[in-house]
Amino acid sequence: MYAIKRELKLNNQEKSFFAGSAGFSRFVYNHGLSLLKATWDIPEISGSDSKRLDAIKKVFTNITKKQTEYLWTNKYSSRIYQNAFRDLKKAFSRWRDPKVKANLPRFKKKKHNCSFTVDSSNGKVLIKEGKRIKIPTLGTFRLKEAIPYKCVSQTFTISREAEKWYVSFAVSSCKIPEMKHIYKKVGIDLGVKTFATLSDGNTFETPSSINKAKTKLGKIQWRNRNKDAHQPSFWNICI
Repeated sequence: MYAIKRELKLNNQEKSFFAGSAGFSRFVYNHGLSLLKATWDIPEISGSDSKRLDAIKKVFTNITKKQTEYLWTNKYSSRIYQNAFRDLKKAFSRWRDPKVKANLPRFKKKKHNCSFTVDSSNGKVLIKEGKRIKIPTLGTFRLKEAIPYKCVSQTFTISREAEKWYVSFAVSSCKIPEMKHIYKKVGIDLGVKTFATLSDGNTFETPSSINKAKTKLGKIQWRNRNKDAHQPSFWNICI
């Protein structure tokens, strides 16, 4: 598996929308982190970090987003906050894992975190070659550098770096088996009926391009011969 990253060619409206989407993702991450830390001091609430975050996400979906002060969140893709909660869950999982030795998740700041992730809830989607990319739940956008071939992916991360916006996604690939070449010496006989005959019995027909070239050469030679034959000589002109 490897990642493809391309710079997006956005207009001002698209840049503003992406900046708002990144702000929405950052808000959800910090909102979940704040509520999770708050539940640690409540003895009645028990369970793992993962279960608590699932409960917080459920409340956010069914209650918080419907409140008047949070209606602005409804103009952004639901896959943004779904992935924000998923990232928060992974961050706490790494923190709890003694082998990883990661730091306790911190609140995200605007100047450091201007990115968000979306995915296709229906599985992997086809990405066509060219200078346009269709991002699930967001739309189709232009690229500054073309994608050279068709591929499939499910999760897309949009980020801003030095005032430039990028999209990156992972592509699954299989390792190409190593081919061992076995070389064998053969004799070659160039012929008239066939272009070449090998000592092992294989033959190669004359390429059509060579036949055309021979025909063209023959015509030019014929014209030159006839031109010389009918052209008056210098002495005949003088007489």
